[in-house]
Amino acid sequence: MKNKNNKEQTKRSTLLTLLVAAVVVLVIGAIAGYAIYRQEIAPFETVVLRIDEKEIKMRYFLKRLRMTQGNPSFGGPVSLLGMIAQEVIIKEKASQAPYNLSATAEEIEASLKTVARRGSDSITGEEYQEWYRQQLNQTQLAEAEFEEIARMNLLRQKLSDYLAVRAPTVAEQVHLYMIVQKSPEAAQKVQQRLDAGEDFFQLAKELNHSVAARENQGDLGWQTKNGLNPRLAQLAFHQEVGMPSKPFPLSKEAFGIILVTEKAAAREMSQEQQERQKFGLVEQWAAKEFQYHKISYHGLKKDAWDSETDAWARWQMQRMNSQTEGEK
Repeated sequence: MKNKNNKEQTKRSTLLTLLVAAVVVLVIGAIAGYAIYRQEIAPFETVVLRIDEKEIKMRYFLKRLRMTQGNPSFGGPVSLLGMIAQEVIIKEKASQAPYNLSATAEEIEASLKTVARRGSDSITGEEYQEWYRQQLNQTQLAEAEFEEIARMNLLRQKLSDYLAVRAPTVAEQVHLYMIVQKSPEAAQKVQQRLDAGEDFFQLAKELNHSVAARENQGDLGWQTKNGLNPRLAQLAFHQEVGMPSKPFPLSKEAFGIILVTEKAAAREMSQEQQERQKFGLVEQWAAKEFQYHKISYHGLKKDAWDSETDAWARWQMQRMNSQTEGEK
């Protein structure tokens, strides 16, 4: 009887040990799984942009960010967030009065084929399908996502055309000249020579870093506010006629001094100016529309796009590029 009780106790002890071991394994697995989720899944599911009730998650944002690589005019992740916000609003508003705009499947395909042709006169069906396949592979976008971006680009173009027809053709303008140097020290030396009485146009002909700018003495022609970047426009339209400005940064590697020779409160815009104006019309339209929508940017840990999130997103781009290179 005693031996039987001992056997029962041993059996129960063994079962208990196995049960405890199983629980420990489950707990460790859950902890490990949670760690993997936090590191490899959760960040990609983070909402980085909200426009009213619409949410944009990090996974999609990274795909869009990857599409901007190699574009020298791209302003960075925050600029992309703004662009996507514009797209959401355009999609909502474009089909409504007074715009009544749409993009059919046929128009989208025609637009994509124009891009795929890369300037050639024609493209075969096989060539287009191969190009299309490559785009999906490079961007990692789903087919529906890729075509939605194409549709948005087409709607943006149609909205730009709509606004351009109704845009004013007369605007305040200044006749602008500029001397551009590659360092603040070089620009300061130009300022010293101007202060000493040397002629602006002669210095522009001598010192501008590009051949074209030297040949035309830095003449940028008549400019509208919308034709210049905001910083330069602010300076140019407040600059006294005939007085060179102080040196100011144009970018990290360019510093300028401007001279306004004429001003006109209302001057007919050239065809070239109207074409340049057209590029900014959608941004101006969107800036006005933004005030009617609740728009917020978000990061991985904060309720804002911060430097940590920015660095993480750029690191993901490097990882994706490395993976692509490894697959070749």
